[in-house]
Amino acid sequence: MPVPPPRPRPKAVLLVVLVVVLINLPLAQGVLTRRQVERSGTDVTATVTDHDVLSPGDDPDYFVAFVFDEAVDPDRRTWTAQVDRATYDRAVRRRELAVRVLPGDPPAYRVEGQVTSRAGWLVTGAADLVLLAVLLLGWRFRGRLRPQLRAVATDDVEGCPPGVALEKLEGDLYLIRGEVAAVADDEIVLDLGQRSVRVLLDGHRNPVGHLQPAQVHGRLIG
Repeated sequence: MPVPPPRPRPKAVLLVVLVVVLINLPLAQGVLTRRQVERSGTDVTATVTDHDVLSPGDDPDYFVAFVFDEAVDPDRRTWTAQVDRATYDRAVRRRELAVRVLPGDPPAYRVEGQVTSRAGWLVTGAADLVLLAVLLLGWRFRGRLRPQLRAVATDDVEGCPPGVALEKLEGDLYLIRGEVAAVADDEIVLDLGQRSVRVLLDGHRNPVGHLQPAQVHGRLIG
């Protein structure tokens, strides 16, 4: 019975999950904030302080700068938003802007007529695709990326304290210690971190289960 390929190590899985969270967290926070504003926000009138048209031409972008009343934002900070042409013209003419804002959280706002950019979705999606490609390549070539040695056991496999070792005893005889990455009837794979060792049991017993620390004496054959 062939040894199945080693399963992903828990630390590697946690690292991948962390990277996925870091990539998608800003976008997820933005979506959550917009939903909170729509559900619990208050409609107010903000004062327009400045305006600008970028990339003038057939498809210009319209921006307005505004401040909330002191009751909404005691610091009277300046906020900006990209809006459509009709909203821009009305804001410039009236010097006012309709905004829905989350009470007690001025950065969480939604301007009437605001234009939402898809750049965040595109960047996040591209990053997710790159990560997926890296994971697929790593899985496809995992055997080539991490060297694997082969050995023949000279006695039974034993349980041991956690740790790794590839200690030469004499000649081609080694003490091999690591985590059991895969188990079969006639062989096991010990994970030593930077490398792994496929151990042919050669009739010897293996009482140690999957993902448990184990050690065995064996002769390296490749």
